[in-house]
Amino acid sequence: MCPNGAGKVHVKRGYMELELFKKIIDEIHPHTSTVVLALSGESLLHPDLFDMIHYTEEHQVKVLLNTNATLIDREKAIRLLESGISYISFAFDGYTKSMYEKARKGADFEETLENILVFLRLKKKKKLKKPYAVLSILNLNIEDSQNKKKEEFLKKFDTLIDDIHLREVNSWGNVFKETLDFTFTKFTGKGTPCGRLWNTIGIAWDGEVVPCTYNMNHDYPLGNIQDMPMEKIWNSPRLVQLRQAMIDGNYLECSPLCENCTIVGTPKILGVPTGLRITLSDSLENFFGYGFQKKAIKLASRLRKDKFAFRQVK
Repeated sequence: MCPNGAGKVHVKRGYMELELFKKIIDEIHPHTSTVVLALSGESLLHPDLFDMIHYTEEHQVKVLLNTNATLIDREKAIRLLESGISYISFAFDGYTKSMYEKARKGADFEETLENILVFLRLKKKKKLKKPYAVLSILNLNIEDSQNKKKEEFLKKFDTLIDDIHLREVNSWGNVFKETLDFTFTKFTGKGTPCGRLWNTIGIAWDGEVVPCTYNMNHDYPLGNIQDMPMEKIWNSPRLVQLRQAMIDGNYLECSPLCENCTIVGTPKILGVPTGLRITLSDSLENFFGYGFQKKAIKLASRLRKDKFAFRQVK
């Protein structure tokens, strides 16, 4: 379900040097609301992660961390809570041991679950409001979930978690479009322009810039932030060309990876495309906090009749 685990990532991998990370934050922080640590790997593997979080939050940019939680021992939990991080999402795909371990091959259900609970108990004990903590569960449909088992699992998070999301699976653009290992929504028609091209961008460990997180193999490189400023990359001919192709509907001629992408395929809500909803939501969260997110997702689910890509489990 992830190109990393499926052996579909073919570019060189490594850890971003702390000085490069600081250089990026120094350059982008006047224009940036949020940095998401989620491109091409598990961020808790990085030896300088806590310094990166602290440096970013110190520059008044929110840090969002997506983690599979397999590496969160008590020491890391304490350091995360002390780092000032704004938001953490735990990817935990299954209500039972068999369901989870079919999805997260190599991970241990009880051990990872305890990692998350230790973190949340510490946060509650310290009476901390940050980070906003979310349990994120992919709807893989690899095993039937009995309501009783599901309720028993969710009860463990009572009074601890801020929100629980059930997420629809996507195929990473066209990476998994032929897979039979899990189910996902297939999209074949012309969709709405991908709003993310106007509000987000991805920077790999070596400074290579790509349009989005699905470009794990750097299929559509835009330049390297070590060689040119972000403003120049943001307005580069290649990115402008892809944006225009999105508007014109011929984006697959530029980027075949966009085929079957859930962002392009998701219908508008109240006239707002999915990619632009991220910016709108982020802006409102700056004023009202992450509690606003819960209300927004609930409203979106109601408008889409529970067919929204994110929805509350309970």
